[in-house]
Amino acid sequence: MANEVALWERLRRLSALQPKIVLSPSNDENSFDSQTVDFPFIVRYEGSWRLFYTGFDGKTFRLGVATSTDLQNWKRAGLIWNLPEGQNVASAWLLKHNDLDEPIVKLKRGLFWMAYTKSWESQWGSLELAFSTDLEIWHPFEANPVLTAKEGEAWENAGLTSPCLIERQHLFWLFYLGRNGLPSLGVALSTDLLIWSRDLENPLIQFSPDYLEGRPFIVRDGNRWWLFVGDSKGFKAAFSEDLRRWQVLEDETLTFNEIDNPSSPYLFLQEGKLWLFFAANQGGKRHIFCVVGDY
Repeated sequence: MANEVALWERLRRLSALQPKIVLSPSNDENSFDSQTVDFPFIVRYEGSWRLFYTGFDGKTFRLGVATSTDLQNWKRAGLIWNLPEGQNVASAWLLKHNDLDEPIVKLKRGLFWMAYTKSWESQWGSLELAFSTDLEIWHPFEANPVLTAKEGEAWENAGLTSPCLIERQHLFWLFYLGRNGLPSLGVALSTDLLIWSRDLENPLIQFSPDYLEGRPFIVRDGNRWWLFVGDSKGFKAAFSEDLRRWQVLEDETLTFNEIDNPSSPYLFLQEGKLWLFFAANQGGKRHIFCVVGDY
């Protein structure tokens, strides 16, 4: 068991540290992220770091990006994905390399790919894809939406959110949260990004009675896959060898002092340091935090 939870033990050491706010709401009433920043996703590209995130201005959720050279000081680069009025886009996940020490975007068919949630007003959404040649200008995929609730089962028929797009063994795995009561984790698979089939094992994980918050994060460390997700109190974890059968660390929750409702963790290893980004509330606002420690 010790080897199986080694990564979790390293994360527990991080919980003794005080996370630092790296991105806050802009407080500019004309900005798309004036009230909230959420769902961090970080990748290294062309010598710098890019932080993709969801911003909220009180009416609409949209996607933006910030850049950094040191992972701690971030500069807003602006809005990257917007939809017509009345539609929200949130929780971006870029297709990337799978290992903990590879926070690098992956080209497929000469393009970068992004999965996101699209929703309308108060309704939960469907899952869509976009593609780009430079991570700056994005185009909607012609097959959108790639996954909707209406073809799903009872546990997901209120809507789909929080995609995680992974490529493994020549298959694309699109993990997501299905909404109907307590959120549960499901997955759909595809060989071509066009046609998706839900896995017969769905739902893969139900963290009942805890309520899942934000977007799950999935990464490979050695021979094991790890899943981390917020439950309103802290972060829960599960591990797997095949991405289908998950073992949940039932009695373990990662928490931080003076921070409320942490969610949407994003974890990677860089130059011997373990970096954890996440969104959480502090001082009545939602920020993006970072905590870093030795691996």
